[in-house]
Amino acid sequence: MTKKIFISFIAVLTIASCLTIPPEAEAKDKKKRAVLSTVDINEDYDILGLVSYRSNDLDPEKIHSALRKKAEKMGADHVLGIRYYSNAGYVYGTGTAVKLKEDK
Repeated sequence: MTKKIFISFIAVLTIASCLTIPPEAEAKDKKKRAVLSTVDINEDYDILGLVSYRSNDLDPEKIHSALRKKAEKMGADHVLGIRYYSNAGYVYGTGTAVKLKEDK
């Protein structure tokens, strides 16, 4: 039973990690939110630092929300290279917070 739950959780995280917020949805937000991505972007940016979160809850949205909140606190536009793993009953999410460079 535990193995089925874990496999289901990994499947949900894999699907959820492929999602990013579409630009048109971002425009509707009053406050611009950091975009989460498992891949790099084709824009110049400055690396602000690593963001991570540990949870004993199997809800991927909780991990996404925490990563986004930490990145936004640092002034980030994106969280890149997000990875998930589990160890000792916890689920971890990590990524790199970046700020897009301004066009001059």
